[in-house]
Amino acid sequence: MEASPTKRPRRTKASTAKQATTKTTKTNSPIMPPPEPTSATTVFSIPELAETIGRILNTKDQLQLSMTNRLLHHTVSPLFWSSLDLYDTAVARRLAQSKHAHKALSRNFDRIRELKIQTSTLVYFINSMIRHPDDGDNNNTTNACESKTSATSLSPLPNPLSVTLPRMTRLTTLEYRTEKNKDKNGQLTDAYPEIAVMPRLTWLLNLNSSLTHIRVSGCRVRSPFDAHLFMQAIPSLKSLKELDLRFRMSPVRWEIVVELLFFSLPVSIESVSLRSSKVEDSLTGPSSEIQDTELSGLLGERRALGRRRVPLDRLRRLLVEFGRWEDARMLYTFLQDCPVLERFSPPCWEEEEFRPISAAIAQAAAKHCPLLRELDTCGVGTLDIIGALPHHSLTTIRNSDIFGTAFVSPTLMLISLAHYNSLTEVRIEDSLHVPKSGIQAILRTCIALEHFIVKGPARPSTRLRHLVEKDWVCARLKTLEITIELRQEVLPIDIKEPMPTKFYRQLGALRDIEVLNLGIKAKAMEWLDGNGQVRTETTSSRGTTGTAKKSIIFAAEIAFDDMWSADEFESVQYAKRDQNLAMATGADASFPGMLSLGDEATGRPGYLSWLSGLTKLRKLKGHVQATTTETAKTVGQRELEWMLEHWPELEVVELLPALEDRRGGKRHLLPMDLSPPHIVWFQQQRPDIQINQESP
Repeated sequence: MEASPTKRPRRTKASTAKQATTKTTKTNSPIMPPPEPTSATTVFSIPELAETIGRILNTKDQLQLSMTNRLLHHTVSPLFWSSLDLYDTAVARRLAQSKHAHKALSRNFDRIRELKIQTSTLVYFINSMIRHPDDGDNNNTTNACESKTSATSLSPLPNPLSVTLPRMTRLTTLEYRTEKNKDKNGQLTDAYPEIAVMPRLTWLLNLNSSLTHIRVSGCRVRSPFDAHLFMQAIPSLKSLKELDLRFRMSPVRWEIVVELLFFSLPVSIESVSLRSSKVEDSLTGPSSEIQDTELSGLLGERRALGRRRVPLDRLRRLLVEFGRWEDARMLYTFLQDCPVLERFSPPCWEEEEFRPISAAIAQAAAKHCPLLRELDTCGVGTLDIIGALPHHSLTTIRNSDIFGTAFVSPTLMLISLAHYNSLTEVRIEDSLHVPKSGIQAILRTCIALEHFIVKGPARPSTRLRHLVEKDWVCARLKTLEITIELRQEVLPIDIKEPMPTKFYRQLGALRDIEVLNLGIKAKAMEWLDGNGQVRTETTSSRGTTGTAKKSIIFAAEIAFDDMWSADEFESVQYAKRDQNLAMATGADASFPGMLSLGDEATGRPGYLSWLSGLTKLRKLKGHVQATTTETAKTVGQRELEWMLEHWPELEVVELLPALEDRRGGKRHLLPMDLSPPHIVWFQQQRPDIQINQESP
């Protein structure tokens, strides 16, 4: 009998052994507790807080935040797509030509709430939406975009026959501006003048009934049909708050469009701005017909416009510009529909014939607009309204119309007499000249004034003497921006102290000032020293005539060594400057002693300590550079340390001028090898402070 064979032990499968080992390892290894939550993870784990924080971040930060984890991706991605700025054609081209970017755009198309668009992108979007497969209205195909006259062929973006986009129906803000190109003469011209923009804009308005802000600039109105379709779409926007239109009219009368449009506005409107310019070219007439037949079908038939019967009880701002002063009489009827109007832009006419219409408008404003507080122009209409309104009711006067220059001073004089207790802001821009009487009246009477700005391309200025003849009463000033003309003058007998002393004393009394922008008029003036007197001749300026000496003071073409001798200029080690490389307009102009603490040993005056009470100062701008002929000698480490100590809120101090090279190229910052060491130290101590002047 044979013995039974010995059974071999069964081999365990590798996978089974591995699982057993894994189980043993897992069983034996201690369970690690979850990490302690930090403040950052706690905040960003709450979607509502993450969304609130994401709204204040820029696009790049939003993108990085959305790539952190899945929760933040779902929270922040809608914010990333909520605002789409396509004013840059290169950005629009990348979205259209990149397959992945186009797919992302298509997926997030319904998340777009704010859209900035130009002619080429408008054509691309509209045609892409019309040809989307889910478009129920696209029942037939046409050859409109395949024709030679198609607007699509004029676009630099891909042909929308090959790409589609869903309909955009959730916009709240729409901005459009005409796309421009430069011709051979450097003039801006329309990039696509043959494209009919108004029908496309109208179709986009019809899709987005939740629009709250519409801003259109440069759009041509080629026919009454275009204007009628646009006005037909406005009443359906029940949530509209702002309407800002800058049309270019061809064969259509602007006053007719204004009247029909105003009485078609929804009652939700809060701000209306209607402006136009006349266009006369060969594109008017037959070319105004719509070439895209499917687009004309989507717009529908022309319907009669309804007239609103209730007042605009939410309208707070109204600006309407007319081409003829006779048409301004419509404002009399408009104001009767504006019971809560707060800001108004009266017509700025100089004709005497306008006076009866102006008086009627003023009476309507006083009767029907009891909340009127702000006027945006200086003219006959503004003068009449100021006289008709109750005293001490206006708070703001603005002027940015060059045609109102002659009425700026009378307006300031009148408002300083009738509204000095309520006036808080005066902003005069683009005026050729502002007489001293108006500036003096405002500074000496308006006790509630907070913002006083006088600026413009012509740099209207006032003499230093006119500013210091009498004390200012506007101690609540937060913003002061003026240009001062320095020159040697004989002061009145009752002024015992030097002009710079009194001027800086008045500046030091402005304890609430936040923005101080002081400019010096760059014209033939005499150079003043720290005491406000004419600077004595230097070695390099000897032998010049009196007229030549006066003309070299603040002229941009004169080099620094025309003010100082070569020995004096080279003695300043850090004042290395290549005059052929960089020269700034008015770079050598500075207020005498303003940035200096003075030197008792040499008797050099300094007035910086007078400004120690300006603890709320955020921006110090203008001709306050620390690299001019004077400040290179008077401003050093001690003065900059003083600024850091006494001006804790400082954000901008323009210590370095905005330079330009010989070929006109702008340079926003002086190279570090040309910067004085104390300015380099200042920038290292406070890198968050901007020390260079804005480019001219």
